[in-house]
Amino acid sequence: MANREILVSVDDFEKRVVILEDSRLAEFYLQRSTQRQVAGNIYKGKVAQIVKGMEAAFVDLALEKNGFLYIEELLPETLLEGYETELPDEEREKKSGPRPSIEQLLHKGQEVLVQVVKEPFGTKGCRLSSQISLPGRFLVLMPHSANIGISKRITAEKERARLRSLLREIGLPKDIGCIIRTQAEGLEKKDMKRELHYLLQVWYTLKKRAAKTAAPSLVHEESDLIVRIARDIFSQNFAHILIDGKEEFKKIMAFFRALAPELRDRIKFYREKMPLFEKYDVEQQIENIFAPQVQLKRGGYVVIERTEALISIDVNSGKFVDRGRLEDTAFLTNMEAAPEIARQIMLRDLAGIIVIDFIDMQDTAHQRKVLQALSKSLENDKARSTIYPFSPLGLVQIARQRVRKTTESIMFEDCACCHGLGKLKSGETVAIAVLRKIREALRAHRRRQMQVSVHPGTATRLFNEERQAITNLERKFWVRISIIADEHLGIEEIKIV
Repeated sequence: MANREILVSVDDFEKRVVILEDSRLAEFYLQRSTQRQVAGNIYKGKVAQIVKGMEAAFVDLALEKNGFLYIEELLPETLLEGYETELPDEEREKKSGPRPSIEQLLHKGQEVLVQVVKEPFGTKGCRLSSQISLPGRFLVLMPHSANIGISKRITAEKERARLRSLLREIGLPKDIGCIIRTQAEGLEKKDMKRELHYLLQVWYTLKKRAAKTAAPSLVHEESDLIVRIARDIFSQNFAHILIDGKEEFKKIMAFFRALAPELRDRIKFYREKMPLFEKYDVEQQIENIFAPQVQLKRGGYVVIERTEALISIDVNSGKFVDRGRLEDTAFLTNMEAAPEIARQIMLRDLAGIIVIDFIDMQDTAHQRKVLQALSKSLENDKARSTIYPFSPLGLVQIARQRVRKTTESIMFEDCACCHGLGKLKSGETVAIAVLRKIREALRAHRRRQMQVSVHPGTATRLFNEERQAITNLERKFWVRISIIADEHLGIEEIKIV
């Protein structure tokens, strides 16, 4: 079993969390002090607009953009995906009737308690749900649902029955439901009871605050990055969690004092002078996260590219050639690539539609084994995902949940020169474009002199390889053209005076 560690580095600018497996970076999380994250927050909102055709409503939350609430997220039967549920008989009877329209449920100006389930993205506001969920380490409290659910990742029927029985013994208040999380496997009754009591107190406090507060306003803030990672991931499977920030250390200790005191001795404050990430050789690994090409040990490699509609992942055999058949080379490379692709998906937090182009394999048994390797490697992924089988073209598609901004979108922005294309025009292409603009300007306005300012690299090209073209324009239009190298201009910029 891999040696797993969580390292937390805190400074005035950002909070960074890494998960290491045998000293190798497995997951990376980042939260900037300048960026506000709202996913998981609960607001007392006010309906700003009903969109009848979409069966949805815009809700004012006192944020930059209104949130968006679909009717599916408003009805009582809505549950978190990825869980099997047990409905009481009376709830089943309620579900059998016709679904009301959005206009029957909401009206403009109405106050509604909602939770952000997806961060705002691009021009879109955040996605909302009125089905409030309060996550703990082992349970998710569902205050507006009478259902009991259990994670599908707990597969043993005997354990599933035991956990349901424990929850019934403890007893839930009327009209309050609960989902048993994957981490609850093997949980004892006293620990479940302690967490349920904690979550109920959070809910009752939240309700009181909402009753006293005018809409729109924030009534409950989701835990920050560090507490959230510790709550959702940290367990007996980790050697320790090392934290270099005093306040964050105290906050984590207080959280585990209330919910999991048996883990407190594994939470350690880092006191050494050498920076935490530097000591564990993490900084360089972080720098390499978003490289487009990832090398495999046998000589193959994986190329990851993001487009507007999807993320493409291409597997190549590279230098690796098996001495047997080509089919064996393809299979061995794909089997090595599958767990690395899963690691990269989690490490980069890739979301949306992911298309993987494995090396072509004719053997269906080989295809099945590669899919199994990919699926097994994604078992610990906290985001929900669906893996589709090989298509007739040999492609594998993954649909993965997006909740928050990706780490890549926080750390990077589109290049001002290539505008997100990922490539710059060649010197010849830029020079030809400049020559065309000069010719168009001369045709529009005849003059005796023209001053053209361009990027220094473009100026060098015009002075040398394109010198004859400049001379030809001067002769044709009876003009003197001066080329000025301006280091403040972009590679494709041009100023004509």
